[in-house]
Amino acid sequence: MFILIAAVFIIGSLFDLHYFTLGANYLLVPILVLYYRYKARNWFIFLVLALFFFYLRDIFLIHGMSSFHPLALMSFLIGILILYGFAITGFPRSKVHFVEWLSLLIMYGFLGFLFYTMAELMAEVLTVFESRAYLFLFLLTLLLAITFTAYLLKSHYASLWLMLASASLLVSELSLFFKTYVVSDISVNVFYPLFHVITYYALVEHGLHRRRSSEVPYF
Repeated sequence: MFILIAAVFIIGSLFDLHYFTLGANYLLVPILVLYYRYKARNWFIFLVLALFFFYLRDIFLIHGMSSFHPLALMSFLIGILILYGFAITGFPRSKVHFVEWLSLLIMYGFLGFLFYTMAELMAEVLTVFESRAYLFLFLLTLLLAITFTAYLLKSHYASLWLMLASASLLVSELSLFFKTYVVSDISVNVFYPLFHVITYYALVEHGLHRRRSSEVPYF
């Protein structure tokens, strides 16, 4: 069922079919939550909360609200901060080998380059809300850096899903930025809905495979 709704969402976004996109937006997260509740032995409430706040933001956007509207921003920010909670509480303490250090340096260098390039572009195309755009770009880039580090050091299945969710969220949001402010070509029209859907699914899989933290309650 989720695959069908996801396909409708992607097709609706690609061909600008408003009612397809609208209906799929309303159904995507509820169906995923039901799937999660069916599969999970223990209800991970913060995963549901993260999905809920991302869902709220999606509803705001589909009804024409700007990405920089305070309600949309706050919903998105709370969702991101919950993901930071997932990443930090699952962060391993282990010895780092030389190859791992090298991999981390390459990844950090790439993310630094990506942040600098996108910040330069934002300065050119945005006339307002630059500081908000920089903040969210920084938060998304840093989240990917943390989850990549956690997966490299831990190599746990749940860490892989969280890294995939973080990477997909970054690609999805950058595609939405390009679609809204730069150019709305076929690549961003495909990338935004595709990686948007992957983000949500990866978060649910992370919740299903996540090991509960013994140090932080409810995480």
